[in-house]
Amino acid sequence: MSNNSFNHILNKSWLLFIISIFCAVAILIATNFFEPNRPSHTEVQHVEHLIDLERKYSIANILSAPNNNWQKRDRDLTSLGISNEVHWFRFTIENGPPTNSRLLEIDYPLLDSVNLWFTQDNKVLAQYTVGDSLVFAQRVIEHENFVFPVPTNGQPVDVYISAHTQGAMRLPLNIWQQEDYLEYTSKNSLLMGGFFGLMLAMGLSNLFFFITIRSPIFLMYTGYVIFIGLTLSAIQGLGYRYIWPNFPWLQQHAVGIFANLTVWLSIIFCDGLLNVIAFKPKLSKLLRTIAYAFIVGLIISLFIPLPVFLKAFLLILCVSELIVLAVVIWLWIKGLAIAGYYTLASAVLFLSGFAVSLDALDMINFSLPSYYLLMLGAGLETVLLALIMAISHNQQRQALHNTQAELLNKERQAQHAQKDMLALQENATEELEYKVQERTLELEIALRELSETNRELQEKNTLDALTGIRNRSYFDKKYQAEVRRSRREQTQLSIVMMDIDHFKRVNDQYGHLAGDECIKSVAHTLKKALKRPSDDVCRYGGEEFALILPNTDLEGALVLVEKLRDEIEKTSIQTEGVTINITISAGIGSAIADLNQAEDTILALADKQLYVAKDAGRNNVQGSHLDVIQHQDSP
Repeated sequence: MSNNSFNHILNKSWLLFIISIFCAVAILIATNFFEPNRPSHTEVQHVEHLIDLERKYSIANILSAPNNNWQKRDRDLTSLGISNEVHWFRFTIENGPPTNSRLLEIDYPLLDSVNLWFTQDNKVLAQYTVGDSLVFAQRVIEHENFVFPVPTNGQPVDVYISAHTQGAMRLPLNIWQQEDYLEYTSKNSLLMGGFFGLMLAMGLSNLFFFITIRSPIFLMYTGYVIFIGLTLSAIQGLGYRYIWPNFPWLQQHAVGIFANLTVWLSIIFCDGLLNVIAFKPKLSKLLRTIAYAFIVGLIISLFIPLPVFLKAFLLILCVSELIVLAVVIWLWIKGLAIAGYYTLASAVLFLSGFAVSLDALDMINFSLPSYYLLMLGAGLETVLLALIMAISHNQQRQALHNTQAELLNKERQAQHAQKDMLALQENATEELEYKVQERTLELEIALRELSETNRELQEKNTLDALTGIRNRSYFDKKYQAEVRRSRREQTQLSIVMMDIDHFKRVNDQYGHLAGDECIKSVAHTLKKALKRPSDDVCRYGGEEFALILPNTDLEGALVLVEKLRDEIEKTSIQTEGVTINITISAGIGSAIADLNQAEDTILALADKQLYVAKDAGRNNVQGSHLDVIQHQDSP
């Protein structure tokens, strides 16, 4: 490793150290917060277990099955392996007060089929059939876990459960008082809402960045965040409850579909963000090959048994993530600073995913639910990746600034070279004069190209980033030029100032993103309505717009602006699932510029008329000619 690369890593290590400390503290706090201290509930004990290899038992003959067929599995129902057999369980719920409502919870939402019977004296009191192979509406209590009301007759109740799943067989059983369970689920829902709200916010914000600057990296990140959120919602049963409750087939394959898409996008995102192809094209090709292998895996997962898919997927995932991590660390050693941050982000999610994989394969058990580990890793990685993209974007902007500075330096060098050539031209022979002229021509072409580049940069600096129309800086220059032309040619000039009515209320009620959509809609309407090349629309500031209408008298301006006001009032803006209707108020100032007037007189008149329109109740247009105002003010 070169000395420059090593020094570069040392210079950036302090920030990486701070981020590492932040992650460690966040993991410690989150682990303590997630610790499943579920108050006022009882874990079912003394459970007996029977595996129905031939699927020959029904509730009728299971009630009469010999006791020696059953095996005791006291509090060991969280790790029963991956199998395709039917598992039977039985236990007894001791009698409680008849007035207390109790619930039996199976805290594992990924069971394909669950049949449950409450019995007394070998008589069935109640029977329920649930599972994610059935539509969600068939559940007796609408909850992501399987929850059943316990009969309340004051006597002990025998419970028989027949369960089957193609994935990992788990049956964590808890008995709750109904009031305690409602309290617990409300707190858990708050936690889940905060996590998925974070994922949605990160995804939408970067989607808007993609729409604004058209960088595919932001779109990849948006897709990655959305798919990892869908994967976690499928694991926790929340997706089946809220998003696809009528599609059991999707629930059966949701984890395979969304998990493969998540890994695919994460590897593509890593390759693009770190620009691996610039360092070593073969490594970039390897990463993309691994990424598209998961697309193939997605298709295969729809046709092969789930146990086979899970074991193969988890194995390939661990190997792939190790390869990606190795590539990222290699880039970090090569001197790519953001690769160090990416290494930390990848390591956080990899360790949580690796722990969950071991848990799913029954190689290790955690007291903490596995989806909490994934939530913790995904949340930290999402925030760290957003930080990495911000750092990368800042570096690109700095590189652009350096390029512009280099171009200016070259332009100065070219000017000095031109002067040298002219000095040589005076004293040289005819042959030297020809060479100097040839060199001068080349320099003029270079200067012309640089001048065109500077003009393009100046043109971009006059555009408003949000709306795409001209900005305040352009308006000030254009207004000054049109006032002088009106004064010189003695032509009418109309200036229009307009404002979105009650815009603060729109921001407060619908949010600033919705407010931005309203501003863009108004800008689009104004720009579309102006047909003459000499007319200009500018964003004056915030929700204010200004129109410059050369060679337009007050009557013509009133007709145009009233038409704009009516069109905006009739336009419904659709954003984030809501419909917003807005109105505008406008003030028009018209005059022929005079030498005795200050340059901002017409603009001040338009602004004054805008406040007259607001005082008149808003959603209207007011205008006046400067001669009328002067006549009214005269004694």
